Amino acid sequence: MSKAPEAIRGIAAFDLDGTLLRGDTVCEVLAKQLGRLEEMKRFETFKAESDIADGRAQMVEWYRDYSVGDLQAYLDNVSWAPGAHEAIRQLREAGIIVGIASITWSVAVRWFADRLGIRHFLGTDLDQNGEILHVWSRDKGRWLQDLADSYGISHDRIAAVGDSAGDSAMLRVAGLRFFVGSELVPETGPVIHLPGADLRIVARRIIGEWAA
Repeated sequence: MSKAPEAIRGIAAFDLDGTLLRGDTVCEVLAKQLGRLEEMKRFETFKAESDIADGRAQMVEWYRDYSVGDLQAYLDNVSWAPGAHEAIRQLREAGIIVGIASITWSVAVRWFADRLGIRHFLGTDLDQNGEILHVWSRDKGRWLQDLADSYGISHDRIAAVGDSAGDSAMLRVAGLRFFVGSELVPETGPVIHLPGADLRIVARRIIGEWAA
């Protein structure tokens, strides 16, 4: 059993699709199992929030005939990023709080968080009336800032790891920024660019930066 850290050393937030996972997105994995992949690929070309919201509403209809357990079982087909499990374990053992911020479905984000031993996560949810509680890219930054504030953690002890322009708001909140996507986008600001990186490399960089 690993020794519990004496104090919180910082927070590291990870995007899910393209960062902790590589290859097909969560929604693509589910759509493929449900015979809806072509429709899903069309949805992923949408840019306007109103169009994306309509696409999510249609996805909810796809899922209605399946239990949560059925849908979560399909998630075994995802491809994890290299070193994902070990990287998260190393961060947690070093006294760093880890979170996942995603715009995808909360029921899926929770499933991945549970497998990584992560308590804090963000995702699009459904309320008791079946209404979609949308998460947008901008919400990821607000969520991370609120999480840091709740622990009294300063800007210089916040790390964020993303792979696309959708992670820009989250990256801007962090004092230590990593980008594992292939091509940088201007909205991310200054970052450490590690295209397709094994996440153990990212974890070591974070731990090393906060060694003091």
